[in-house]
Amino acid sequence: METRRRYGRRRGRVPTGDKFLSRLGPAGAEPFATPDDALDSWSAERPSPDTAIESLHFVALDCETTGQSPHHLVELGAVAFTMREHLMSFETLVHSNDRINPYARRIHGIDAAALNGAPPVSLVVERFQRFATGAVLVEHSADAFDTRLIGRAIGSSLDADNVDTTRLAAKLFDLKDTIGLERLCRELGVVHRKPHHALADAEATAACFVELVRRGSERFNWRTLGDLLVAGKPPVFAADTGVAPPGGTPKTVSSSPRTRRRR
Repeated sequence: METRRRYGRRRGRVPTGDKFLSRLGPAGAEPFATPDDALDSWSAERPSPDTAIESLHFVALDCETTGQSPHHLVELGAVAFTMREHLMSFETLVHSNDRINPYARRIHGIDAAALNGAPPVSLVVERFQRFATGAVLVEHSADAFDTRLIGRAIGSSLDADNVDTTRLAAKLFDLKDTIGLERLCRELGVVHRKPHHALADAEATAACFVELVRRGSERFNWRTLGDLLVAGKPPVFAADTGVAPPGGTPKTVSSSPRTRRRR
């Protein structure tokens, strides 16, 4: 008798690969990061809070996931930039044999077949750490979902400061709740070329960040990294990253983010 297939269950496993798989590609002529990019011209040291904003380089990032707890990466996109220019893009699908939630699949369009030959998460996050060394991380997620997800894959928190564009927007527009990325793009006149594609979302986040900082510098006199952290630093979730709380011992990395992502 034929065994009935359970809902959402795949037969067989998706093979892994060792090369990055781009789903979208960079929007313009800026360089596209390869696994061996050294990025030697960037400072590898974590900047101090009194560093001028104009002297910083940033990495905006976005993740697409399997859409169910525990979340697993299926795509990572990022752009390195300064307040003056877009420096480099980073994008890859990420291997996973975990079930992809049907709703998430409809949103981001990634299914099991798309992950055929994608690199393992260990390789992706190791290369991302190199790409983001010395940068201030920027994401559109009030609960730091993306950086916590990457930190969980690494096994420790990322050694970088993090600024959230939803918090900067709330400060500027006197919002009581988070604002979605697509709506924020409309408010700021930012082009968002492909919503729910990790690289395009990272590009849009970077462009929104630059405009938010420009307006915040005029209205609130934001001048340093410390000013950005006061206005836009997301909360620290020690249980999700293995970071020890003050005076305590490291906690076990959580199998799933504590709070739901708000996009």
